Amino acid sequence: MAEPVELAPDYYLNNFRSLVDFVVSRYAELLPAGEQRFYQQFLQLQPDGQRLYVRLLSRKGVCSSVGALFRQNKLAYTEIGDLSAAAEELSESGLLLRNPTLPLQEILPLFTKSELFNCSVEALPKNLKRPALELALLEQDCTEIQQALTAEPLLAVQAAEHFDTFKLLFFGNLNQDLTDYVLRDLGLFRYERYPLEREQLPFQTRTQIEQYLRYYQCLRESESALAADTDAINTLAAQLPVGIDGDSTLERRLDRLRLTLARQLERLDALSDAEYLYRQCTRPPARERRARIAVNLGDTETGLALCSEILANPHSEAEREFAESFGYRSAKKTGFTADWPAPTRHRPPTETVALPPAQERVELLAASHLAPASSGNQCYYVENTLFNGVLGLAVWDIVFAPIPGAFFNPFQIAPSDFRTADFYPQRRTAFERRMAEFERGKLSEWVWRHFHDKRGIANPLVVWEALSEPLLNLVLERVPADHWRALFRRQLRDIASHRSGLPDLILFPEHSGYELVEVKGPGDRLQQNQQRWLAYFAQHEIPHRVLHVEFQP
Repeated sequence: MAEPVELAPDYYLNNFRSLVDFVVSRYAELLPAGEQRFYQQFLQLQPDGQRLYVRLLSRKGVCSSVGALFRQNKLAYTEIGDLSAAAEELSESGLLLRNPTLPLQEILPLFTKSELFNCSVEALPKNLKRPALELALLEQDCTEIQQALTAEPLLAVQAAEHFDTFKLLFFGNLNQDLTDYVLRDLGLFRYERYPLEREQLPFQTRTQIEQYLRYYQCLRESESALAADTDAINTLAAQLPVGIDGDSTLERRLDRLRLTLARQLERLDALSDAEYLYRQCTRPPARERRARIAVNLGDTETGLALCSEILANPHSEAEREFAESFGYRSAKKTGFTADWPAPTRHRPPTETVALPPAQERVELLAASHLAPASSGNQCYYVENTLFNGVLGLAVWDIVFAPIPGAFFNPFQIAPSDFRTADFYPQRRTAFERRMAEFERGKLSEWVWRHFHDKRGIANPLVVWEALSEPLLNLVLERVPADHWRALFRRQLRDIASHRSGLPDLILFPEHSGYELVEVKGPGDRLQQNQQRWLAYFAQHEIPHRVLHVEFQP
C-alpha cells in the first residue's frame, strides 16, 4: 500500500496559481481589462492575502447583493499568520469589501438562532422557527439590531465573477473546482499527457466565452423557473444563448437544458410551448417527445411521420426502438398497420438452475456452477469491465489524440466529447485504420503495449484492477478477431450507452472457445440495454445465454 501523502497547509494556493497562470498563458488575448486586472491584483497580494482570498473563494458564503458574505471573527486558518492584516490588504486591493452597507435581511443569515434571539429588542417565544424569527426581527427597530449584528467585521468577496471565467476556461464548465488538483497531489489519479497548445483548446473567441457564461447563468436560474409556471420557463428559454457554429459542446448543453424546460412544459400541459422548444433540439429524445405530443393532440399522421423520420436516421438504438414500438401502437389505433409491423424481440438462449443459497453474489455462485474445480472450465465475473477494458487498451492513443477542443486542462480522464455522439465521427479515420490492423492480427500487440506503458493512468474505459494478465491472455486467445471488431464497432458507435449492459460472466470451456453469460437471480429481469446487447450477439453469432438462478429450499 502506498504511503499516505501529506499536503502542505496552503496546497490550495499553489493549485489556484497554477489554474490562473494556465488560463492567462493560453487565453490572454480573450481576457478583457477586468479579468486581466483581477489577475494582476491577485499576483500583487502578499502570500497571506492570497491564501485568505482563495480560501473565501472556495467557501460557500451567505449570498448577498454585494457578493458572498463571511464573518471575519468566524474565520480561522492556521496557515495564515495575521488574518486581520490579510483582510485589510484584500480590502485595499478591492478584492474584499469590509462592512458593506446591506439591508438587514441579507445580514441575518450569517448568525445563529441563539445570536438572533440575543439581539432582539423585544422578548420572542423561544420555539420560533428560523423563518418566523427573522421575520419578527425585521418588524422590530432594525437600526438597533443592525448595529448589534455589525459590531464585528463582515467581509464580502469581490471579483468572483472573474474567477468564474477563469474556471470556465480551465475546466470547460462551472461545476468543477480545485479538487482535481488535490486528487492528483494525493496520488489518487494519474492523468494521461496530451498537448494543450492554444490552437487545440476549445475556446477561440470572446463571444464563445460570453455564451458559455450566459448558459451557466440560465442554468442557475432554471431551478426557480421550473418550480414556477409556464411564463417563467418560456422567459428563461428565450434568454438562452444561440450557440456558436461548430461548438458542439455548447450545443449539447443547450439541448440538455431545453429538453428539461420542455419536459416541464409538457407536465404543465403547455404542449405547444413544449413542442416549440423540442423543435430547437437536435438530440434525443426531442423527436420522441414531439411524436408523443402530436399523437396526444390527435395528430397521429404527424406522430407517425416523426417515427418514420427517426427510423430513416436514428440517433440511437433506444430512439429506433421507440419509433418501432410507438409507431406500431399509434398506427394500430387508427387501423393502418400495413407500414408498421409489430416489433420483434430477440429471445436469447436461456437456462434455469437451482443452487444452494449462499452469502456470495449470485453471479459468483453462477460462475462456480459453470466452472466447478473438477471441470477444467474457467469462469470470470467481468460484467462491463472486460470488453470495455480491452477496447480502452486497444485504442488508448486514439482516445487521447489531440483533437481540437477535446481537452481543456491537464486533469481529464477522457476527452470532453467522450460520452457524446461526436466522439466516433471526430476520430472515424483513426478508428477505421485501427480496426483494419486488428484484422491483420495486431489487437494483442496494441493491448499489451498500452497495458504495460499506461499502467495506472486514468482511462474512462479501463478499470485496472479488473484486468489481470491471465484473464487478458485468455480472452485475447479465445475470442475471434471478427467478434472483437463487432463488439468494438457497437461500443464506439454509442459509447455512452453501450459501455453498460454487457453480460456478467465470461466462460472459457476447458479446451477452446468462450461464452458470455448474463446471470439473473430470483425476481431479476433483463434490462433494455442488456436485451440490446444479447440481440446484437445473436446477429453476429457471438456465443451467449441467460442463466436464471433459483435457490433451492
